[in-house]
Amino acid sequence: MKKIWTMLLAAILVVPLLLQPATAQAAKAITIYVDGVQLKTDVPPVMVQGRVMLPLRAIFEALDARVYWNQKSQTVTGIKGDTTVVLKIKSKVATINDQTVTLDVPAQTLRGRTMVPVRFVSEALGQDVGWNSRDQIVTIKSDTPINTSISPVSYVSARDIGNQGDGRDLEVSFSKSSTESLVDHYRVLVVKASKSFNLASALNVSASNYTTVSTANSDRAVTLSQSSRDVDGDYIRNDQPYVVYVLAVGKGSYSSALSSSSPKITLTDVSSVAAVTNVKMSDISDFGDGRDISVSFTRPQNDNNISNYRVFIVKTKDANNFSLTTANNLSSSYYTTVYKSGSNGSTMTGTLSSSARDTSGDYIKNGVPYTAFVLSVSNTNSAVNKLSSASSSVTLSPNTVSTPVITQVDDISDYGDGRDLRIGFNKMSDESNISSYRIFVVRANNYSNFTLTKANNLSSSYYTQVNKTGYNITQVLSSGARDTDGNTIQNGVSYRIFVMAVAKNSGNNVLSSASNAITLYSNNVGTVSNLYASDVNDYGDGRDLYVSFNKAADESNISHYRIMVVPTSYYSSFSLSDANNVSSSYYTQVNKTGNYTYGQALTSSTRDVRGNYIREGVSYRVYVLSVGYGNYSGSNALSSASSTITLGKNYNVQAVSNLTVADVNDYGDGRDLQVTFTKPSDESNVNQYRILVVPTSYYSSFSLSQANSSSYYTIEGRGGNRSVTRTLDGAKDVRGNYITEGTSYRVYVLTVANGNSSNANALSSASSVIALGKNNKAVQAASNVRASDVGDYGDGRDLQVSFTKASDESNIGNYRILVVPASKANGFGVNEAIKASYFTDVNKGLYSLNLRNGDRDTDGNLIANDKEYRVYVLSVGTGSSKGMYNLSSPSDVIKLTNLAKVDEVGQVVLNAKGSKYSDIEVSFKKVKDEQNVQEYRVFMIPEGWAGTFNQQSAESIKDGSWYSIIRPNNNDVVQTLMTSKDASGNPIVVGTSYVAKVMTVAKTGANALSKQSNAVTLSPNPDDITVEAATITTADADANGITVKFNKPAIDTNISEYEVFVVNDGLDLTLNNLNTAVYSQKVSKDSVEAKLVVSTDKKYKIYVLSKANGINAKKSSLSQPFITNVVTPAPSQDAQS
Repeated sequence: MKKIWTMLLAAILVVPLLLQPATAQAAKAITIYVDGVQLKTDVPPVMVQGRVMLPLRAIFEALDARVYWNQKSQTVTGIKGDTTVVLKIKSKVATINDQTVTLDVPAQTLRGRTMVPVRFVSEALGQDVGWNSRDQIVTIKSDTPINTSISPVSYVSARDIGNQGDGRDLEVSFSKSSTESLVDHYRVLVVKASKSFNLASALNVSASNYTTVSTANSDRAVTLSQSSRDVDGDYIRNDQPYVVYVLAVGKGSYSSALSSSSPKITLTDVSSVAAVTNVKMSDISDFGDGRDISVSFTRPQNDNNISNYRVFIVKTKDANNFSLTTANNLSSSYYTTVYKSGSNGSTMTGTLSSSARDTSGDYIKNGVPYTAFVLSVSNTNSAVNKLSSASSSVTLSPNTVSTPVITQVDDISDYGDGRDLRIGFNKMSDESNISSYRIFVVRANNYSNFTLTKANNLSSSYYTQVNKTGYNITQVLSSGARDTDGNTIQNGVSYRIFVMAVAKNSGNNVLSSASNAITLYSNNVGTVSNLYASDVNDYGDGRDLYVSFNKAADESNISHYRIMVVPTSYYSSFSLSDANNVSSSYYTQVNKTGNYTYGQALTSSTRDVRGNYIREGVSYRVYVLSVGYGNYSGSNALSSASSTITLGKNYNVQAVSNLTVADVNDYGDGRDLQVTFTKPSDESNVNQYRILVVPTSYYSSFSLSQANSSSYYTIEGRGGNRSVTRTLDGAKDVRGNYITEGTSYRVYVLTVANGNSSNANALSSASSVIALGKNNKAVQAASNVRASDVGDYGDGRDLQVSFTKASDESNIGNYRILVVPASKANGFGVNEAIKASYFTDVNKGLYSLNLRNGDRDTDGNLIANDKEYRVYVLSVGTGSSKGMYNLSSPSDVIKLTNLAKVDEVGQVVLNAKGSKYSDIEVSFKKVKDEQNVQEYRVFMIPEGWAGTFNQQSAESIKDGSWYSIIRPNNNDVVQTLMTSKDASGNPIVVGTSYVAKVMTVAKTGANALSKQSNAVTLSPNPDDITVEAATITTADADANGITVKFNKPAIDTNISEYEVFVVNDGLDLTLNNLNTAVYSQKVSKDSVEAKLVVSTDKKYKIYVLSKANGINAKKSSLSQPFITNVVTPAPSQDAQS
């Protein structure tokens, strides 16, 4: 505030001078200096009643302060930092930060500007001000020196992006100035590489010979225009070496700064990929939308540099104007991508979807003539995209040819395959051109996308062929019948049926409408299979008994399963009737999960079917009862019995898991060797653990017997944390030698039993081979892993993961985020993490991110709502630690749910109709459900940084003048902009390309930001546009008059016609005195010559007027004058005689 308000003081300082009359009088020029730098304004200071008055707005704008004018209240408000000054015209009362101050002389309007007394601000802010009455100089000494210099942009680069042969081929990128707050705008200057160029040269370049770029608080990239010129005024062209400079032009009294030059660039024609040929569009169906259109084309013989093809459907009336530029700029919503398949030169076919749109954004429909184009999309920077020629025009219309009519689809059996499905359909009324019929079974969730083209292209394995009979047909499918996805037909899946009549000429095949949906069900409840019971613990109750089985083949009519434990001493057989009568307290219910295999240990309170607790020493068989559902309730089915099982003591101990080793220090002994493992979950029979280091050169394998007999090991006690990480200080290997560098080892861990049984010890698997060396470090784990539900997409995008980085990242290459189902997290260790195929890579420096749509948990299932997860972070070693890993502790359990949310709006479109911000019209499709929508915010973004403007950017903008607010009213929106500022707070100006993004603001929950709109640029006001002048080349006078020839300007699009004026030699012609001409003659726009019938016995000045067309330009332009010679008339015949 010190520096900025000091400059303000300089501008509006009140200095007592000689008393003047009440009205402003001319005075000796008053000069203001701030820290020795003169402050200049467009309207000079004036003296009113002995007080110096200065324009307030000029000072605020020069200091980058905000100033607001209220016409109704005649009030000026100036805001800078935390200081607000309010003045009312003709009022002696003002306020500074709501404190009332009395003025000697009120603010008033002079010469069309708001003038304020300088002493008012000076006294209010207590600045040190000096006044030299003799020289009429005000001096201000601020608390801090003012820097009037700005920094140039740090880099400039240029690249060739097109084949237009002019400025449109040149893209210029540059960084923002580090002092951009002091920059008014940038000028892009294209200079012939052979020309020397400096700041003085840059400041003298004509405005028509550079490109102006507004500030945007970000690095910029701008593509020049067709009319762009270099600094010499020559149009930019191919084969001319250039360098590019950027001039940062300072605000107010701040100086300008010129960048270093870009690398040299020469524009050349860039090659393009090959275009497709033989583009043909066909009407193939009768959906009344994009599914009716099939587009075929021939691939180029060489399309190795083509990534894919884009099919564009263009209204035929617009086809003549459809260009490569238009195709390249269209959103993916307006074309269909066709990926390469088959061989080069082959014919490809693309069928559109029901949601396909034409290039105007309208859904495809009947009755509209369309033309197709295909764009070859380049996969290399050395070649640009290529647009095909247009297809013939096609108008979609309903097909009047008859089709088969499906009359019935029935579930007739219980095989669980195609034999259960019977289809009936009426034959074609005229079968003379029909060879056979094909029956297609389509999954109901995808039937809307099934078209005649897909039917024609399906393998014969995926449909049932039916021959003509001359009658209507009823067909039962076979056991091997498959649906159109290649899956065998099965129970529990919803299908729809299509029938295609196969013509003798395959191009005339016709497809029926879809049948009603049908789902096959079994009429019997099925039994489970592979029933197995095992003794897994030593609790002496139901917890020792583990039961597993495979689900019934068809679960669609099953409610749940019941596990029944039957004592063999009471039942030589156990019947379905017995099972149905067992009390609910005497069985274990297992609910369906959809998994193929079920398995669980029973509980401590589980009883057998006679009501007795399960215990050791009793012989049991296990059965599983499938319980019917709905109409099948009561139709239960009992499995076969398991093998007989008698629970007893299991004294064997389990081996440790997740054994890893790492070289973590450089002592050259056991202190360098770090061992990590996980103890068994049941340690009831464990005495201790022994860590054994085995030299690989002496042992190709290491057995339990060798481990039991070894005298050299390191002891780790039972209990405590299950996860153990420790070094082996002072340890020896199993041969009795100290651990040393350079020797290859494997590590084993022996679980030692507590004596309940002999030979019950358990040996782990071997660790990976490790050889201690210098400069190897262990990889450290991340910590504080947190998982949050931040969205409502119903997929990975809802899951935000953050963590604290490892304290030493020098040997970490990256991290992996692993989302583990909570039910499997207890057994998830570093080995499981290393082996996991599904994870999200995270670079160092990024410690908080949202996962993506399509991300999966470690089981390979898509991340989804209503499932519990724990999240781990795996540190991945690099350099000398490559191949080393460390796993974090898990996050708390996270369960994604559907929070209140809003959708993003669709089809954001801008239309610029003039030169002011209010001439820009924005339209978009409202969200489907507006109940949770508070408002829509429309952000106008300079196109150069639209790619970095995201939802976080939008939500961070708190100033309501930087966006337009539109309230929801249950209608799609068409609205002109209501604010004059873009999303960076800068005015929306002519010549800058803008796009719009719309944020849907939720009443509760997450907001949603739309995709960006098309780009628009405000056109200059025709009132301010002057057409270019013509240049007279000759004006030849003879006895018959004057013949004038002239060159038209290079750009004459805004010129309606020319007019040649003749004035006497002593008079200069201007646009204001055209009526002084002695003669004038109009010339059409296409002509460059005029014959003037005037006397030639004296000198004249000739001018050519370029007349503005009044549409895009309203200011005409006069050429430079051309002076004619005097022609002496030839003597007449009478005079000679």
